Amino acid sequence: MNKINILFDAKIFLDSYFTANLGRSGVFFVAWNILQIMQKNNNIHIILTYPAEYKNTIKLKRLKRDAFFLQFNFVCILEYNEYSIIQNIEKYMNNKYYIKLFYNYFRLIILYIKKTIYYKIYYNKKHFKNAHIYLSPYYPIPKNIINQAHIKKFYILHDAISLIFPEYFISSVHKQLIDTFNNEIYSFCVSQSCKDDFLKYCGDKLDSSKMFVTHNATNQHYSPNYNKKELLKILKKYGIEHDQSDKYLFSLCSLEPRKNLSFTIICFIKFIKKHNIHDLYFYLGGNIWKNFEFALEKTLEYAGIFRQKIKLLGYIDDSDTNILYSNSLFFIYLSQYEGFGMPPLEAMQAGTPVITSNNSSLPEVVGDAAISLTYNDEEAVIKAFEDFYFNENLRKEYIKKGLERAKMFSWEKCVGKMTEVIEGIVKCSEKN
Repeated sequence: MNKINILFDAKIFLDSYFTANLGRSGVFFVAWNILQIMQKNNNIHIILTYPAEYKNTIKLKRLKRDAFFLQFNFVCILEYNEYSIIQNIEKYMNNKYYIKLFYNYFRLIILYIKKTIYYKIYYNKKHFKNAHIYLSPYYPIPKNIINQAHIKKFYILHDAISLIFPEYFISSVHKQLIDTFNNEIYSFCVSQSCKDDFLKYCGDKLDSSKMFVTHNATNQHYSPNYNKKELLKILKKYGIEHDQSDKYLFSLCSLEPRKNLSFTIICFIKFIKKHNIHDLYFYLGGNIWKNFEFALEKTLEYAGIFRQKIKLLGYIDDSDTNILYSNSLFFIYLSQYEGFGMPPLEAMQAGTPVITSNNSSLPEVVGDAAISLTYNDEEAVIKAFEDFYFNENLRKEYIKKGLERAKMFSWEKCVGKMTEVIEGIVKCSEKN
């Protein structure tokens, strides 16, 4: 079989590659790791695509000059996004902002002119003619790709949060993505739970036989690192003094309602009150959502004199996460829902015991290598705190189990499964 030509949507890299750590989400790291490994396959030829709004931009020029991305060809899809403009028109019409309203009508007219004229000049038929696969790691597949019958279209589906928790997460990207679903779409789902959720909410638009579970791995390779001197340097970087670093439990995630942090903090306070514990801190890493700031502040007020035991570290650099995981007494992650649940896997790989929820994809990730419980069961959470705090042998047992469990996940396995699926579909298509 000749090389498989894959059009790989590079928009996630244009959005996040040069924003350092602050702008790099879990979705970015999934796309980044998959692209790196897939590119090493001699049977695959990857062309990176980008939407028209990035044409001739500084971001695109920088990406093309980057040492890693120099090896790729880039092609513009020429898909202009009228969805956001129409949203603006609806918003400004309701609010009677007539100048902004007319400006967006003007943008819409220009857009349609470009789509009808500009297309004919720059539309690269060669790349589309020879392409076998279009792979989108996040964004909706453009209409002009959807209309190419010979190209097999693949999504990487990460979670169904906007469908299950619309009160927490409303995304126009998710809405547009779901609008493109049809029975011809293929997808790689990051967990069985993720697949089941999409079938539950969008089953009439999706073919389950074209949905394949390809588990994620970790953002970077983690390993146990119990170097206390290095730990103290890193903690100082985040405003933690030496006398506050004896023992701590750790949480790393975006600070938002779905992560159940207010409940977790309350359980921590009740635990240290119950046992009169003075040598334990709770470090929370991650950026805080604006709509969650007030609720979190109210929870911290509840802590009273124990407020000093809770430290908000803010965004943590990737290079610092490994040692913060490793040296924590245990890692706590009581999320209400996860498409995959990468932080518990990272914690296990870094050699720390884990307490996590028993919902959504989390049991797939941790198996029996963590204490799993109902995310809002206060009694069970405090009992889990007690088990790990007072029982060193139990902590060692879960560290050992976690390290073994973490070996089950790797990007090589993930991309290997993807490649196997893609090759099978292309071969079948060529026979027909």
